[in-house]
Amino acid sequence: MTGPIGHLLVGPRSHGVVRYAQSVFDAVRAESADHRLAHVLTLGAGVVSGLDECALVHVHVTDRLFGRTPPQARDSVLALFAALDRPVSVTLHDLPQPSDGPAMQARADFYRAVARTATGVIVSSHHEASLFAEYVDATIGVEVIPLMFNTVRVDKPSESAELTVGVLGYLYPGKGHLETLQAMSGLDPSIGFVSLRTPSPGHEDLADELAKVAAEMGRRCTVTGFLTDDELIRASAEVTVPAAYHRHMSASGSINSWISAGRRPLVPSTAYTDELAARSPGVLTMHANNDAALRTALESAFANPASTWIDPAVTPSPTAADVGRAHERLFRRWSA
Repeated sequence: MTGPIGHLLVGPRSHGVVRYAQSVFDAVRAESADHRLAHVLTLGAGVVSGLDECALVHVHVTDRLFGRTPPQARDSVLALFAALDRPVSVTLHDLPQPSDGPAMQARADFYRAVARTATGVIVSSHHEASLFAEYVDATIGVEVIPLMFNTVRVDKPSESAELTVGVLGYLYPGKGHLETLQAMSGLDPSIGFVSLRTPSPGHEDLADELAKVAAEMGRRCTVTGFLTDDELIRASAEVTVPAAYHRHMSASGSINSWISAGRRPLVPSTAYTDELAARSPGVLTMHANNDAALRTALESAFANPASTWIDPAVTPSPTAADVGRAHERLFRRWSA
């Protein structure tokens, strides 16, 4: 390397992409001290501060962090690359796919413009790589580094704890919160529903909708709001049955959070979850990708709560050290 590697975090630290970018920096820094970190809430004057000695700057990118619309986000990211005036590599998150609906084309245009300008491109699953090739640009090669697991073993709660079904992650349309609650219709009304974390900005109404549907079922509904990392781990342990019924995921930090806490969530069989199950056997409980299969999986999990915990002998892959080494190898190549 001709100089240190810079890591630029853009957006609020509570955002999942920003949190993961911090985790990647921590993992790479554990492999080599030759890395620098800068963080800004929004782009503007002084962004380059602290990065001017870097041979390469790495940025984690999703369109929603850089503009209200994909075209605005494109202009913002390209202006950033020009201001940095050095090679810039990216990790792309939330790849465009048909489930985006009418927004898909504009989102694909954004990711194409970013990838064509970047020195190197990373995605977080082979499924994302296939989405990139099909909907963004098949002529640009991407590197795959799967999302890391920061495994923290927690104590199982006592059998007298309140019975619940939990969904982890920010509340937004398509994440599966409402569908999971509706799939609980055959369960005893004493079993509560818990949404771990807060609604995404602009989707606060979803919390009210969950409460309304739960009330009609005679069921408790809790939306926890913001949780610190330690609070999230404790809350993840307290849920009786963890579920992740996000049917159009391309990579999932929420599923990783369940697994990192030692939980074995119920997930639909999709290209991404099949890939994850093959890479880390024993960390997921799979069901068919439909509402009826989810209902059956919930019933089976309550009949056997031990199935919702990962065997202590299982080590999810990749670890933070694996991810740190993989990034370090790419950064050395791209900054040579």
